[in-house]
Amino acid sequence: MECKVILSEFIKPSSPTPAHLRTYKLSMLDQIMEPFLIPIVLYFPPCSDTIVNHLDDAFSHVTQQLKLSLSSILTRFYPFAGRANQSNQSIDCNDAGVHFTVVRYSGHRLSDLLQNPDKDLPDQLLPAKVAWHSEIDSKCLTLQIKVSYFDCGSIAISALFWHKLVDAQAMVNFLKAWGTANRGSRGGACPNYISQFLFPHKEELLDKNRVSQRILNEGKWETKRYVFDSIAISSLKDKSGLKNPTRVEAVSAFLWKCFMAASLKNGKSASALAIATNLRGRAQPPFPSDCFGNFISIETESSMNRPTGEHTDLARKFRDAIRKCNGDYITRIQGDGGLRGLDAKMQSLFAEVPNGADLLTISSWCRFGGYEADFGWGKPLWMTTYFHGSRTSKYINIIGLMDTRNGQGIEALVTLGETYMPFFDAIEELHELACVEPSPLDYVHDNME
Repeated sequence: MECKVILSEFIKPSSPTPAHLRTYKLSMLDQIMEPFLIPIVLYFPPCSDTIVNHLDDAFSHVTQQLKLSLSSILTRFYPFAGRANQSNQSIDCNDAGVHFTVVRYSGHRLSDLLQNPDKDLPDQLLPAKVAWHSEIDSKCLTLQIKVSYFDCGSIAISALFWHKLVDAQAMVNFLKAWGTANRGSRGGACPNYISQFLFPHKEELLDKNRVSQRILNEGKWETKRYVFDSIAISSLKDKSGLKNPTRVEAVSAFLWKCFMAASLKNGKSASALAIATNLRGRAQPPFPSDCFGNFISIETESSMNRPTGEHTDLARKFRDAIRKCNGDYITRIQGDGGLRGLDAKMQSLFAEVPNGADLLTISSWCRFGGYEADFGWGKPLWMTTYFHGSRTSKYINIIGLMDTRNGQGIEALVTLGETYMPFFDAIEELHELACVEPSPLDYVHDNME
């Protein structure tokens, strides 16, 4: 699609960052995160019932409002307006601003594009061209934003976040807070910067990535999107054998079972699951949900590959893995002695994983509230995060789980090696339970659920 660039500038905080906050040191958990970029695209309905007759005026008003609210909210999320200093892993909070681009896609209606969305659609709407392995750009921007307007009056807002600074929960928190500010409210989340004190910066970790280096798989890949509605999830819960299973437990165990079948077809006798877990709700007492930064731990489980993997066994293993991330562990990695606790965890993380096991990583964004990012035009029609900027990557065999719009279903973004996807996608039970690559508009009104 061709677009016309309406605006390209840097939006700075509406008030300067105080001198004592000008250097933001990454926490220990930030330091061990890979420095790649995470994309998020939010697709919104028309911002007014009468907008189609006055598109230029309406879009001009929306742009001005978005700029003002972004400038206002950056006073709270001030590290986003700074520049990364990768040598000592800190942020220079110099108020240089967030790169903000506005474009117009004339001749295109978002509703038409979402009827059968091309896999390249999110790529075209992102602020910059990226791939799975893209790291921070030459200007060391920690956040880039792009607003796209369409002839139907619909709007897409996309953002690229530097993952070394924030995790998915913090990214969504920012978008929700910006939306609240854009609606004219003085409320909204104010980020909690306690991570710098809970998990203090460690000079010993400079230029070392201790978690993600262990879970990388490099090669050519394919991505497909599978949507499980509430009926399918209820069926998977019944098969899990767990007491009060969650949606994520039921769907993750099933997808692991499907991966095991593909792994077996690729000559692997065992598989392992690496699960990204959110520390916020697992600490004792829980950390606030508005904590800024990375609050992620990786837990693992393994299994011998079987042609007909037992769903109940895998569901139990998934729950057991998650329970390893408990209050005792989170306490051990806090404070000045936290690095010893983290080192001990890293040494034991793969101790029980068989050599040569095929690794699958699952990360859930469920219950983060992405569909609550309301800028005044209602909640998004769709929220997505994957992209297709490259045919090869060092991040494959990864599954991302996201809520559907009504919060009851799960959308699974499955990225597998190109020799795995044909076997994975051929599983009959998968097609019985999930819709493959459906139009997001099919379940905007919960028709699927």
